[in-house]
Amino acid sequence: MTDREEIFARVDILDEISVYYETKVTPLFEEDYLNEFLDFLRIRKNRNVELIDSPEGGFRETLREVSGYDRYEPIADKAEELFGLPRRVRVFRDDSALIDEMEGPRGWAYFFFVFGMMFCEYDGFTLCFMSGTNN
Repeated sequence: MTDREEIFARVDILDEISVYYETKVTPLFEEDYLNEFLDFLRIRKNRNVELIDSPEGGFRETLREVSGYDRYEPIADKAEELFGLPRRVRVFRDDSALIDEMEGPRGWAYFFFVFGMMFCEYDGFTLCFMSGTNN
C-alpha cells in the first residue's frame, strides 16, 4: 500500500476509534519521518531527539504503553485490520523536553497534555500514534 489517498482514508477510519481513546494517528511519508513530524508540529527547540527501537518490542506492547492499558486494544485491533503489523516500532529515547514544548497553550500538539508517542514503520509510510488529553 503506497497510495497516499488510500492511506489517509484508512487513517480517518482508524481515527474514529483512536481519538475516542485519546490517541491521534498521523501518517508520515518522508524517508526522514522524524523531521517531517517535528516540522509538522513546529518544534523548534528540541529537535535533537533520537528514536530507538521500542524496548517493549511489538506493536501491541508499545501501544499499550503509549495509549494505556485500558484503552489500547480497540486501537490495535483496528490498526492491524487496516494496515497489518508494522515492520518496525520506534519510540523516543527521551521525550521529556519535546513533550514540554508540545504541551500547553503555546504547544502545537493535538493534545494539551501529551502522554507518549510511537512510530510504526510500514513500506512507504510511517504511522505516528500520539496519546494525550485536553482535560
